[in-house]
Amino acid sequence: MRYPTWTSDRMFVSYWQYCLQGDEFLGEYDDADTVRRIFEGNSLAAGGPEHLTVLAGTHTGWIRLTTRQCADAPPLPGQEWETVVDVSICSTSGSLRLFRWGGDVEEDAGNFATAGAGWYRVRVQARERDEGAGHEGDTPVEEHFLGVWPAPPEPDTVHCANDAFGRGHYDPTRAPGRPVQP
Repeated sequence: MRYPTWTSDRMFVSYWQYCLQGDEFLGEYDDADTVRRIFEGNSLAAGGPEHLTVLAGTHTGWIRLTTRQCADAPPLPGQEWETVVDVSICSTSGSLRLFRWGGDVEEDAGNFATAGAGWYRVRVQARERDEGAGHEGDTPVEEHFLGVWPAPPEPDTVHCANDAFGRGHYDPTRAPGRPVQP
């Protein structure tokens, strides 16, 4: 099976956020503390049943985003990526789609729950979040990558947290974030 890659130079973020979301998220689950868990956890992403929220540096504007649906964990990136984390999420509906903050789905990115309902691991990579924090305009300066693959639940893994937000919020002495069970 060939797993698709999707790239956009025009992924719009609002309130520093975009997400993966399943069909049952709004009806079955509530995760009002996701952003708090990002600030107090790995500094980049947090999730639970049917969703994952990613925190960009850009408050409102465009980022470059590449996504990949994977059979296994993608290779670790090089040092050009400033912050890289792996997070576990559970799809109870068998659907995980890319959403802009506020509810607009990016249909072209596809369904990331490639194995149906069950557990997935998401690698989130970011660079230029610091530059995105003060950026205004139509040309994105910040870039993200999401790789999603079926995998049993594990605590968050922080491969690196080297942008200013990561250095300010990620504390390697704290216990890693745990997967949120459905």
